[in-house]
Amino acid sequence: MPHHPQPVEDYMTANMFLLAINLTWVFIAVWSVWGLAPILIISALLNHMISRLDHHRRQRDETLGTPADTM
Repeated sequence: MPHHPQPVEDYMTANMFLLAINLTWVFIAVWSVWGLAPILIISALLNHMISRLDHHRRQRDETLGTPADTM
């Protein structure tokens, strides 16, 4: 794979900020229509999926022998 001649900008901070903004307005919209219970369920599901993703990535990194922050 060819390398870029110059470093590419890191947009991770901007992406995380926009994800937080979008998640907030979606939670507010769901809360206003169906109440707090669906928000708690969605939050628990998101937390579970993020934990599974983290566990999967840690296992993959241990198998490959590379640190997680090189991605």
